[in-house]
Amino acid sequence: MNQPIAAGKKPNSPKKPSGARSSQSTIGSRFQHWLGHHRREASDSFGRLARVPLATLMTVTVMTIALSLPLALGQLLHDTRQAVATWDADARLSIYLNEGTDTAAQRTVLAQAQALSGVSRANLITPEDALEEFKAKSNYGPALEQLDSNPLPAVLEVFPKDTSDTKAMTALRDQFAQWPEVALAEVDIEWVQRLRTALDIGERLLLAIAGTLILGGLLVVGNTIRLSIESRRDEIRVISLLGGTHGFVRRPFVYMGLWCGLSAGVFTLATVSGLIAWLSEPVLTLARLYGSQFALSYPTVETGVAVIVGASALGLVGAWIAVGRHLRELEP
Repeated sequence: MNQPIAAGKKPNSPKKPSGARSSQSTIGSRFQHWLGHHRREASDSFGRLARVPLATLMTVTVMTIALSLPLALGQLLHDTRQAVATWDADARLSIYLNEGTDTAAQRTVLAQAQALSGVSRANLITPEDALEEFKAKSNYGPALEQLDSNPLPAVLEVFPKDTSDTKAMTALRDQFAQWPEVALAEVDIEWVQRLRTALDIGERLLLAIAGTLILGGLLVVGNTIRLSIESRRDEIRVISLLGGTHGFVRRPFVYMGLWCGLSAGVFTLATVSGLIAWLSEPVLTLARLYGSQFALSYPTVETGVAVIVGASALGLVGAWIAVGRHLRELEP
C-alpha cells in the first residue's frame, strides 16, 4: 500500500540540472589555466632572454637606436614649430618713409596706417629713436657722433590682425608701397614662412626615416626569434606531434618579442632624455645670442606612454610574423 505522506513534508522534488553551474565552472577553470599559462610563459621568456644577456642587449640596442633617432628628430621639429608659432605672433611689416619726411607727415602716415582694416596696431620709430637704438646695439657709437646728419629714415612698424595669412600680409605690403611717403615696404615674416616650409619637408623626411628604421627593428626582432626557434626546433616538433596548437607554440616567442620591445621603449626614452639634457644648455645659450627664447623640451608623459606601447607592439608584431613563418617551415 501506498504510505501516506507525513504532514509538513513535501515529496522529494527532482534536483535542478547543474549543467549551467558546471559550464560556468569549466569556463572559469579554463580561463584560470589560460591566464596561468600566460604568466608562466611571460616569466620563462624573460628568463630565457636574461640567460643570453649579450644577444638580448644587442637586439635591444639596435631597436633603441631605431626608435631614438625618429623620437629625437620629432621632438626637435615639435619644439621648432612651437617657436615658429610665437614668431608668427610677432610678425610685422616695416614701412620705411622717404628721407626728409617731416614730423607732421610722419604722424599723418601713422594715423592712416592705424585706420586700415587689416592692421591691429602700428608704431612710429623716428629717425632720432632709430639712431639711438642703433648706437645701443652696435659698437659704432663714436663713429656715428661724427656724422653731420642722421642717415636713418623714419620707420613704421605695422602689426597685421591675421599674421597667419601670408597673402593678406603681402597685399598689405603692396598697398603701403604705393603710398607717396613710403620709400620701401618689407614683410618681416618671409623668413618664418621659409622656415615653416623647411619644417614641412623635415616632417616628411622624418616619416621616411622612421618607417625605414621601424622596418629594421622588425627585422632585428625577427632574426632574434628565428635563432630562438632554431635552438628549440626539436621541442617544437614534439609539442606539435602531441597536439599543441600554433598559439600554444607561438606564445613564448611572442613574449620574448614583447620583452625586447618594452625594454627598447624604456631605453629609448632614457636615451632621448639624456641627449636633451646634454644639449639643452648650449642650445639655450645659442638662442639667447640671437635674442630668442627657443629651448628644447623633454617628451611629455603621453609621448612616453606612446613610445613604450609602440615599442612593445613593434616587438610583438615582429615576433608574431617571424614565428608564423618559421612554424610553417617546421610543419611535418
